[in-house]
Amino acid sequence: MKKLSWFDKLIFFFNSVLAIGLIVAYFLPYIPPKSYPLISVLTLGVPILIIANLVFFLYWLLRMKRQMVLSLLIIIVGFGFASKFYRWPFTSEEPAGEYSIMNYNVRMFNKSNWTEEEDIPEKINDVIDEADPDILTIEEYYKNEYLEKKYPYKFIKYRSDKSSFGQAIFSKFPLLAKRSLDFSLDNFTGENNNAIFTDVIIKKDTIRLYNIHFQSLKVTEDIQEVDNFKNKQESKKVVKNISSGFVRQQNQSEKVQRSINASEYPVIVSGDFNNTAFSYTYNQVTNDRLQDAFVKKGSGFSSTYNLNYFPLRIDFHLLDTVFEINSYERIKVPYSDHYPILTTFSIKN
Repeated sequence: MKKLSWFDKLIFFFNSVLAIGLIVAYFLPYIPPKSYPLISVLTLGVPILIIANLVFFLYWLLRMKRQMVLSLLIIIVGFGFASKFYRWPFTSEEPAGEYSIMNYNVRMFNKSNWTEEEDIPEKINDVIDEADPDILTIEEYYKNEYLEKKYPYKFIKYRSDKSSFGQAIFSKFPLLAKRSLDFSLDNFTGENNNAIFTDVIIKKDTIRLYNIHFQSLKVTEDIQEVDNFKNKQESKKVVKNISSGFVRQQNQSEKVQRSINASEYPVIVSGDFNNTAFSYTYNQVTNDRLQDAFVKKGSGFSSTYNLNYFPLRIDFHLLDTVFEINSYERIKVPYSDHYPILTTFSIKN
């Protein structure tokens, strides 16, 4: 440090702070949010921490300073961690899998008029038609007669008997048991989030398919309106809302984990987690058992949520090890605040 200028010393100070932050983030998937709800908020900042440490490493490398070792070691230690955030683009000649599944949070097909663009339901239907998935899972579903006619088998769970809003599973294959985990019955959430599952018969195989929509953090408007953060009270409110959401997600993910563990069939999880791959929520569901389709076959950042250029992947396809993941695609269309994801897979012998 003696040979560093005052400016470089300041740079290294910030480098050290962000390196420590990334180290803490490595442990977040194993720390229940109930124990340290405020620290859990750091989960959402992991992509920035990774990028920042990479920038610091390049800065010191270009200056041929040994301070580059700090960020380099942090990045190497967490290489597997970073692979959940970014996958190096590659060209694969591997054919698509025998079966396909799409997940799409459709934001009620614009029933709430969140965008002035016209014909959103028809445009979303066109996207689904072009991909033509064998299985389709939808969050924030609003009654869509076209899809209900297109797919011969379906499981639609509305939030109430008088509502047309909820979650849906559409399938070209027969569905057996249809069940809901009903988060709201345990006071884990409001009425808009839930997990549903069904048993799908694919030829001679039976698989258990989950459509999950974990607790929303309800901070989108606050994050996009940067001016809100100029007010300390607003900033504290946002952090408190996120912390509360993480605690609810912990309860929900633990309930899902128990259901998955009790399944006698291989499992596929599809849905909107409202959290990243660096979270306790994600770790509970995957539980070292399920494969992340993006980690296996994705490329680039593959953000699934449109948040002002911030790379946020919160929608997932997680498959049991009896499945071979053949391809993964994020379809970038502006018809919702989420992008649909499409995975093809095969069943191993």
